[in-house]
Amino acid sequence: MIFQLMEEKPVPKPRTKEQMAGGRAKRVMPEAMVFSHNWSSFHGRSHRRRSSEPSIKKEHLHGIRKSQLHTLPSCPEHPSYRYDQYCQQCEVPACPGCVTSGLHRGHDVQNISNVFDLMREIVQKDTQELDMFISPFYDTVMSDIETTHKIVVAKHQERKKMIVEVGKNLHKIVDNITQRYLKDENEMEADDLKQIQSLEMRFLRLRNQVRMTVDENHQILTNNDFTKFIGQLLNYTSKNQHFRDVPERFEMVVADFNPSIPEEGELCEIIGSLGITKTKSIDRYRLPILRKITDKSHKTASSSHSYHLLGKIRTGFTRTARVSCSQDGDQLYVCGDSKVIKHFSKEKFELIEEVQTLTGNEPFDITVTKDGVLVYTDWEDGSINIVKGGKVEGLVKLTEWKPQAICCTYTNELLVAIKMADHTQSKIVRYHDCKVTQEIQYNDSRTPLYANPAFVEENKNCDIIVSDWTNQVVVVVTRLGKFRFSYTGNLQTSKNKKFNPFGLATDSQSHILISDCDNFVVHLIDKNGQFLHYIEGCHLQYPWGLCIDKSDVLFVAECYSNDVKRIQSRK
Repeated sequence: MIFQLMEEKPVPKPRTKEQMAGGRAKRVMPEAMVFSHNWSSFHGRSHRRRSSEPSIKKEHLHGIRKSQLHTLPSCPEHPSYRYDQYCQQCEVPACPGCVTSGLHRGHDVQNISNVFDLMREIVQKDTQELDMFISPFYDTVMSDIETTHKIVVAKHQERKKMIVEVGKNLHKIVDNITQRYLKDENEMEADDLKQIQSLEMRFLRLRNQVRMTVDENHQILTNNDFTKFIGQLLNYTSKNQHFRDVPERFEMVVADFNPSIPEEGELCEIIGSLGITKTKSIDRYRLPILRKITDKSHKTASSSHSYHLLGKIRTGFTRTARVSCSQDGDQLYVCGDSKVIKHFSKEKFELIEEVQTLTGNEPFDITVTKDGVLVYTDWEDGSINIVKGGKVEGLVKLTEWKPQAICCTYTNELLVAIKMADHTQSKIVRYHDCKVTQEIQYNDSRTPLYANPAFVEENKNCDIIVSDWTNQVVVVVTRLGKFRFSYTGNLQTSKNKKFNPFGLATDSQSHILISDCDNFVVHLIDKNGQFLHYIEGCHLQYPWGLCIDKSDVLFVAECYSNDVKRIQSRK
């Protein structure tokens, strides 16, 4: 990722004794005097070169404030004079005697009050930037981290409950299986016993018949009555042939029960493994420097604000929709109801080139990356495309989703508002090197955040701002996608028509600018959703697309007049 920042010149710091060694005029400022307000703690160090008190001319006293003269420490080398000068090369305070003695000859010696004013201004600007921008940014980051902490704890608690529930369900399943097996076993046992008992009864009858026949034969043989014996012998019929024919029978072997008990690992595979927590890295980046720092006093809707028109561009479209500009270069891109994207000069309003879309479709939205490259979305084709050296190349191709609004973030990533082809769902997707790294679709209660996202923009504090055509609302979430607030227009000031948000932009103070198409105004709200004032006048008509450059110059694309107006505050 490329993120170009202008560096401020660092403020010189006092040197050490070692750094100052070797220079006759390079004295070391005492440690007790590092521009502290407690001048009484200063103990001056004598100059190496001693001289008699010189006569001092008035031109050496460069405008030191008389009210502060008594607070400045006396010079130990020239006790009758105070340190009212400061040598930029030596980085030490000096008195008029030190200056006229030649010790700082050829050096940039300034009134120490000017140095103090400069240092105070630097500290004041740093403090204002810290208070207005950097500190709130870290507050947002901490809020996101705290939210993530709560979500992580809740998610782990949810997983623990699910694990316990799985255990209960497994016990229930095992109990059900055990009961089913016992039932089947009982039925099989009853069936087997029924067959065995039937076989047993058949052979029991045969055995009893054999025993009765044996008893009858014994009675014949032991009978001493010849007359009866002769009769029994004559009536005797052998049954052995009948008993020799042994009827069919069976042997029954009950199968062994060899259950297949899964190993612990196999059971875990069947149940499923615990997913490992994944962390999505947010690359390190630098916050932009605030170009304008104003007084912190709160601005209300009643505050007077004046804007003037710097100029306008005739786009040549019959319906102008979107505008996007580079922060550092002179690039201004405009698109509308045409397959052509026009590249203008921001300063001279001259047409530089025309870029035709790859498919011949109208672009839905356009943005310019931090390195000045044009990117546009093609709704019909479902693609996100980049223009390099006049050639159009495809970046991302979607199938079930359609890309709508797009913007480039301060970390040179792409935020794209996409919508299902069947118009049932919408979400914001973050792309880094053409890969999806974040999706924002629902709030904490799983309610959809967006119905039909029209424009998307990132604020200086990394909030993500989306205007919604269907719901006629502007939705703001944090960098992690946590809902912050929604803006539905200024309820204190009545306009002719209902709030109808379109284009979005953010200025150097993290203010949010929203074009209200039907009311011919642009709303200016702070980063927390507080209405500040309208940008009206300048003969705005149906403002759609917005963009703003690093100098807080606003570009407004008017849909039906087909002008892009360049507007700036008079303050």
